[in-house]
Amino acid sequence: MAMTYPPGKTAPTLPPPPPKPGKEVSAMGWIEDAFGKVLMVKQRRGRKLWTLPGGKVRAREALADALVREILEETGLKARSVTACDFYDRHEKANLTILFRVTLREGITKILHDEEIEAIAFRASPPKNSTPSLLFFWDRQRRVDISKSKA
Repeated sequence: MAMTYPPGKTAPTLPPPPPKPGKEVSAMGWIEDAFGKVLMVKQRRGRKLWTLPGGKVRAREALADALVREILEETGLKARSVTACDFYDRHEKANLTILFRVTLREGITKILHDEEIEAIAFRASPPKNSTPSLLFFWDRQRRVDISKSKA
């Protein structure tokens, strides 16, 4: 049955749909070499910032599985173990990033670049052109390392 309205009257307009609830979830890896330098990747697209290897978690994908996949895709390196150690709640971006300490499989010598990654390096400190998440985790992980060395 069609609705009719008196002359000059129109159907009421509906409000816009509310924003989707929830947050985007990402996983990042903290990978140190024998000298305490941390593996970082430089993005090929966008602002071309340095960050930690990792990325978005797909629907119905385990966090650790997502991180292992992203590390392999971005660097060609294979993770042996991953342990969650921190998180970054960027509420203004509706994003939650989980940081994992990663141990790589032994015997890996070749680091690859993929279409998203311009450069890969173990670094003693983050460069000026780093993502907010890299800077956030760098500060927090270095504080943890300092407190462990004093204990």
